[in-house]
Amino acid sequence: MINPRLKQTGFTIVELLVVIVVIGILAAISIISYTGVSQKASIATLKSDLSSASTRLGLDNVNDGNYPASVAAANGGHGLQKSPGTTYSYNLVSGGYCLSATSTAAGTSYHITTGGAVESGTCASTWAQIVGGNGHTCAIASDNQAYCWGQNTYGQLGNNSTTQSNVPVAVTNTGALSGKTIKSIAAGDMHTCAIASDDQAYCWGYNYRGELGNNSTTQSNVPVAVDTSGVLNGKTIQSISAGSYYTCVIASDNQVYCWGYNSTGNLGNNSIIQSNIPVAVVNTGALSGKTVKYLSVGYSHVCVIASDNQSYCWGLGNSGQLGNNSLGNSSVPVVVNTAGVLSGKTIKTISSGNSHTCSIASDDQAYCWGYDYYGQLGNNSTTNSSVPVAVVTTGALSGKTILYITSDAAHTCAIASDNQAYCWGYNTYGQLGNNSTSQSNVPVAVSTTGVLSGKTVVAIASGFYHTCVITSEHQIYSWGLNNYGQFGNNSTTDSLIPTATQPPPQ
Repeated sequence: MINPRLKQTGFTIVELLVVIVVIGILAAISIISYTGVSQKASIATLKSDLSSASTRLGLDNVNDGNYPASVAAANGGHGLQKSPGTTYSYNLVSGGYCLSATSTAAGTSYHITTGGAVESGTCASTWAQIVGGNGHTCAIASDNQAYCWGQNTYGQLGNNSTTQSNVPVAVTNTGALSGKTIKSIAAGDMHTCAIASDDQAYCWGYNYRGELGNNSTTQSNVPVAVDTSGVLNGKTIQSISAGSYYTCVIASDNQVYCWGYNSTGNLGNNSIIQSNIPVAVVNTGALSGKTVKYLSVGYSHVCVIASDNQSYCWGLGNSGQLGNNSLGNSSVPVVVNTAGVLSGKTIKTISSGNSHTCSIASDDQAYCWGYDYYGQLGNNSTTNSSVPVAVVTTGALSGKTILYITSDAAHTCAIASDNQAYCWGYNTYGQLGNNSTSQSNVPVAVSTTGVLSGKTVVAIASGFYHTCVITSEHQIYSWGLNNYGQFGNNSTTDSLIPTATQPPPQ
């Protein structure tokens, strides 16, 4: 007789299913375990990349006295080493840096700051560049994208809206700007322009006078490309500046091109006819044989620094803002007078305001000319001057030199050698930042007792009736008129002293 137990040599269906399920579970556990181990290894590699890169940045600082300006500039231009699949994002901030790394294999990001340890997440965005318009402000953040805030009646914020914003909003980066980053930005009266990573110009906002340069007079709430079929054909853009209803650039041939409103000759093409596309500024006469290295567009006049390191202006001249000892308009460039306080000096930088102009000369002092009813020339006077006059260097500026200067409607501001801000001129809305509404005919110090305490200033921009700075930790602070939310602090309340603008949207 056969033992019944010997007949049970196979599996039942139920037993077979149980075995399959168990095998599946064991396989899944193995895959999960492998994935977990693999991800941990990738994270460890990511952290190691950051630690090594931080060491390299520290060596660069020891060797060069500064941290490199970019990842590509690190290690003597050889860049920072990294593992395959890792991408870096690098910001200079507070005299140091923040470096973040993201890995597709790790599926996460980590960052490290100067003297710190590796931490999870990416670096917080900071502000890199600031410009002021009439009732709006724009900036470039550390992500190389543009953000604007304030008045938006004509789409000058570029976010496909005409709704005012009291906080920074991103400029639309689809359409004309798709796939591009922003290198430089300029704010006009009611329009904004930028240079993108393709080294071409893009504008948005009010366009009744053709200031967008796209062969149209239709406003645009999003960026549009400036026409390159004519005088800009084959050229790239190096610098851009915007005025009331017109815009100018320096192109790759180191010559100036302008478009938009032209009733006072501010396009510089020996004409007073509006142009909806770029036209070439006359480079015969005063600019004959010269190239242009610096550009500043005012309300209705333009000034440049040429290759001879002297300044030239054109456009409206009724208040002496052209600096050529005349009160007449000029539709071609004229040389700024150098027979007086500028004798023997060259010009390092220049800023065109509403009806006045200011510059920094080779002695690192400031000189201004033009309209002075509100003391915006800073020479302790309210008398217009059609030739340059020296800004007072006693008082607040005693013993200091000037690093940067900016002019707008009726006030002027500067960064001095102590890396603090000083302003002078019209002050009805507190745009001088000294906790006062009294105009000043001489420079006064911007208040540092509040949010600016302990901070230094690295950039400054003047709007029509407001002023903004970027400080050493790469954040923005603003003061003056805030009726359209041009401070970006989620308020429309004016301030006589600096207030903090919100950081870039994350």
